[in-house]
Amino acid sequence: MIYDYDNQDGYVSVWVGRCKDYDTLDEYLSTVYLEDDYEDGTEPGEIWKELFAPANRARPCEEELKEAFHYEFFNRFENDFGMSFDEDFREAAVREDCTENLEELLAGFSYSESFLEEIKNVVKKRIPKCNAAVVLYNFKYDGGIINAEHEDVSLQFVGYAKY
Repeated sequence: MIYDYDNQDGYVSVWVGRCKDYDTLDEYLSTVYLEDDYEDGTEPGEIWKELFAPANRARPCEEELKEAFHYEFFNRFENDFGMSFDEDFREAAVREDCTENLEELLAGFSYSESFLEEIKNVVKKRIPKCNAAVVLYNFKYDGGIINAEHEDVSLQFVGYAKY
């Protein structure tokens, strides 16, 4: 089942990882709407083969995601973590340098002072060296997918907290 964000006001979910730059992360997080005429020559089938790779066939959310996207749009982050989220409630950042300090990584995020301690308690261990963070507000992710690895983006779900 796709993990949906409805009725989860007051929660924040946090992912950390590495990313080449902010534009790459923003592209990874953004929904892409497919056009009838594909100027770059890519057909929907090619995109779908990449998104819905054979390795993911056993995921419970796979068929539901295909139906939700309906060959009209896709969002790689949603696909990787088996969920749906409202892009209006997302923040993301990429630092120039990597850090293992969650406080440094989340500095500047809205309301971070209200959820930082709880997230640090959830993590309970040092995070790997990261330069990227993604925060979804009014979203309590407890899906079963923890990591997503791509060439230029690697994210790990670290937890959720009240904010």
